[in-house]
Formats: sequence, C-alpha cells, structure tokens
Amino acid sequence: MTTEAAKPAHARNLVRAFTLLDILAEATEGLTLAEVAVAASLPEATAHRLLNVLEDLKVVRVGEGNRWRVGRHLLELGAAYLDSVEIRSEARDLMAHLTEATGETCALGVLDEDRVVYIEKTDSPHPVRMHSGIGRSNPAVTSSLGRAILAFSPDWVVESAMAGGLPRRTDRTVTDEQALLAELHRCRERGYSVDDAENEPGIRAVGAPVLDYRGRPVAALSVAGPEQRIPAAHLDELGRATAEAARELSSRLGYSPHRSDPQR
Repeated sequence: MTTEAAKPAHARNLVRAFTLLDILAEATEGLTLAEVAVAASLPEATAHRLLNVLEDLKVVRVGEGNRWRVGRHLLELGAAYLDSVEIRSEARDLMAHLTEATGETCALGVLDEDRVVYIEKTDSPHPVRMHSGIGRSNPAVTSSLGRAILAFSPDWVVESAMAGGLPRRTDRTVTDEQALLAELHRCRERGYSVDDAENEPGIRAVGAPVLDYRGRPVAALSVAGPEQRIPAAHLDELGRATAEAARELSSRLGYSPHRSDPQR
C-alpha cells in the first residue's frame, strides 16, 4: 500500500482536503481552524490553505465565530448522487405505506464498505422519533440496515465489514464476531434483522434486504422507533412487515421469486 509520504504532493493535498470534508461533515456546530487542524493532524497553516481552496469551491464555508462548516455545493453534489439512485424513487411509496402502517420511521440504506448510508427516509408522525438524516451513516455490523445486507452478502463482504472490529455502541451491542455471525445466520433464516437497542440507546429496529435482478443485496429497508413503542414481543410482526415491503421493492428492481429466494 502506498504511504501518504510516498504520494505526489497534489495527491496528498487531495486526500487531506477530503479528510477535512469528512471532519466538518460530522461537526454540525462547525469547528474553528485550530480544531480542524488538530482533528486532521495538520499544521494550522496547511489546514487553513486547504480550507481556503475548498471555500473557493463552495464545499466549505466559514461563518459566525470563525467556525468552519460544510458548504452548499457539497449538498448539491450529494443531492446529485442521491437523485442518480433509482431505488429511491421506487421505494418511496412503499416506505410511506410502511410508516403509515407501523407509525414508525422507515429508512432505506446502502452499504458503503463497513458502514451503511441512509439514502431515503419517511419520518414517524410521533413527536419522539428517529433523527438519522439522509446522508448519515452507521456501522453496518450494529445497525439493522447493515445487518440485513450483510446477512445476504458473500463471506468476503462480511469479513471486510468486521475487519475494523465490532464497535460497542451501547451496552447491548454484540462485540463478539462469532455471536454476530450467528445473528446474521438467524437474520437470513427469518428474512429480517434485529437491532435491539444495539446501535443507539433506547431504539429498536428491524431491517430486510432489497435484492436486484441477480439476487444480490443492493440496499435494505428498516423500521425503527423507541423501545416504549416497540416492545420485544412486537419485533417479529414488525420484521415480517418490513420483509414484505423489501420483497416488493426487490420485485420492482427485477428480482424473481421463482429463483432460490434468499429472503425465505
């Protein structure tokens, strides 16, 4: 693997610039120049030079209190990417129906290496609900969306997702690899995954895979809400409803139930 020091200067700067974007994307309140430099392990002068270039491109901006934040052009680029994902348009009515039927937030996510990225959602009508925004991500191994995809993926995809370890997100998170593999096996057998407040305290969720015409998992649907509204005894019913919606979405993408159905 090529080290950063061995890369040409322009390539190093490009990597550093994307590192700054990643840092600012996670900082909803913005960061000062000093905070950005520390987070990126860069001298302040280098961080400032890169931020100025990114500001010229309108992908970052500096505002009140000299705090740096992501800029509008980054949103435009993200929107262009999301609009190119056909699955979102096919899923919207199914997601709206699932939220209406369950009263809970429904999300659509895709796998990005070891994380799952939210590309669409319909919010629960309740005042207390999930606040995961489009474009945000969670570890695939702890989220219902990620587990639903991993359960139906080849072994190498699962191994890659676990390569960085299993993060302990809550006191219920499965952090043992063999225990997680057993959970993925159960997910495949019943057709849906379960996140029993393992990714976010107090939030239960179920997820089901969305398959393309080749039978490969390309996304997942989830339903999530507070434990108070989703008791453990209700997870099976919720999981079956989510799996049914995922099967319909898979069908719209060309998946044929006459093949060996991994959503059995």
